[in-house]
Amino acid sequence: MTLPAESLERNEESLPLTAEGLLRRRAEQRPGVTALSDPPNVAALGLGMPRSFSYREADAAVDCLAADFAALGLVPGDIVAAQLPNLALGPLTLLAAWRAGLTVAALPMLWREHEIGAACEAIAPKALIGVSHFGGERHAERLCTVAAKNLAVRFVLGFGPDLPDGVASLDSAIAVGGATLAPDVRANGGKGPALITFTARPGFPFLPVTRGEDELLAQGAMTVLALSLDRKDVILNPYPLTGPAGLALGLTPWLISGATLAQHHPFDYAVFVEQLLATGATVTALPSPALAELDKDGVLRRPTCLLRRVGTVWPSPEQTTLPPSFDGTASLLFDLYPLGDLASLVLRREARTRPEPVPLGPVHLDEDGGDAVFAETRLAFPRDHEGYGELLLRGPIVPRAPAGSLAADKDGFVSTGLWARLGESGMGLRLKGDAELRRHGGMAIAMSELDGLYRSYPGFLDAACFVLADPVMGERVFAAVLPQPGEPVSLEELNRFLEERGVAPYKFPDRLLVVKQIPRDADGRVLRDEILRQV
Repeated sequence: MTLPAESLERNEESLPLTAEGLLRRRAEQRPGVTALSDPPNVAALGLGMPRSFSYREADAAVDCLAADFAALGLVPGDIVAAQLPNLALGPLTLLAAWRAGLTVAALPMLWREHEIGAACEAIAPKALIGVSHFGGERHAERLCTVAAKNLAVRFVLGFGPDLPDGVASLDSAIAVGGATLAPDVRANGGKGPALITFTARPGFPFLPVTRGEDELLAQGAMTVLALSLDRKDVILNPYPLTGPAGLALGLTPWLISGATLAQHHPFDYAVFVEQLLATGATVTALPSPALAELDKDGVLRRPTCLLRRVGTVWPSPEQTTLPPSFDGTASLLFDLYPLGDLASLVLRREARTRPEPVPLGPVHLDEDGGDAVFAETRLAFPRDHEGYGELLLRGPIVPRAPAGSLAADKDGFVSTGLWARLGESGMGLRLKGDAELRRHGGMAIAMSELDGLYRSYPGFLDAACFVLADPVMGERVFAAVLPQPGEPVSLEELNRFLEERGVAPYKFPDRLLVVKQIPRDADGRVLRDEILRQV
């Protein structure tokens, strides 16, 4: 895959074509230009004042962080797991780890001890990296609890004030204006992938998705070409770097284009509007309802709003709400489809009020991308009675797992966990989710995991989950339970039990329903439609 020649300015061939190498290049080309910035509400979240970094400062911070990792004894090929909010320190930590030859496992901020512990069992990281406080919670203490139960973890590292005893602070390395260039610790390439994220498939709650730098750079190149990004752009990214939406909108598109990256987390509408106008953002993407709110409030028509590329991120395959036309404010609209936590398709929109459908076959970028094919879709057999088949994906942007549920088939295609069929026009695909998976905040959850969590409550003989549509929330999770004889049934007690086990709150059920039995097929799979019939 050849990256955009004009963006990379190949006259400086001495610097490596890697993400951290691109940062070094930008630091030499544009040392005083703002590279990264925080949202304005960082202090309210417990992490001090918001910061911004020039390219020179960002490169110096990355050098110092990489030197800290090396001084601890972390060596190329080691895995570090980072649970970091979507602030400037996230990209800095990723780039520093890669400069030191390390692999980073990116953990969602919504995860608790249960999920972090499961990830540690799957990947055996040498270090955990987090923040002291965020949004009223003490995240570093949680990482210490997990580390105490996982022998592979040798270090817990953190950013922010009042870190617990035993947690090494990384704050001095990213002190704006205070960092001095450490000795060059750039490794001659790590021994493993650059990034590990996580997804789920039916029956498999925690599947690592391993990404090499080539795939990450190809994903960034797709965005740069599709949106014609350049160094004059300011990218406002509200998506964490733990999944394909954030990776497609931020990180490598920022480095390849030489633009400015403004990070935003957690999503707060008023703060987002403030940041949108204050940073002079020219590019962003949001779910359709959030874009509709911006349009309704007239934000996109303000003279101080400089947005020229506006994208709709489709978090759910069943999403049907169409975004507004923006009254011609944006010169380019685009659709961003995260496909099964593997990769994102970034597609320019031809009709302003109609989403660009996911194509069947090769994905081209027309005149800007020439003949480049970044991804290709295929429908697997067998198909169901409605013509839906499993959606498969391959191409330079797609992670290539060596084995297991995410292994590529003989033709190089990987399962997305989504189902699709040709639309009525025959020009694109209609997508739907797998009945055994649900999504929350862009994260896939295996229904079998929820079954096991609810069933582990000592007051139940059996339990399983099912989902019902809700006109306000979209869907709600229910727990169908068969209680022990004489035991009271209490949603509050079940949720307290899950909280004590360190389960993320988004996996708690919204309601309990007592049933006579949990129907299963001959292989032990829960028959959720049969539960609904009992209800």
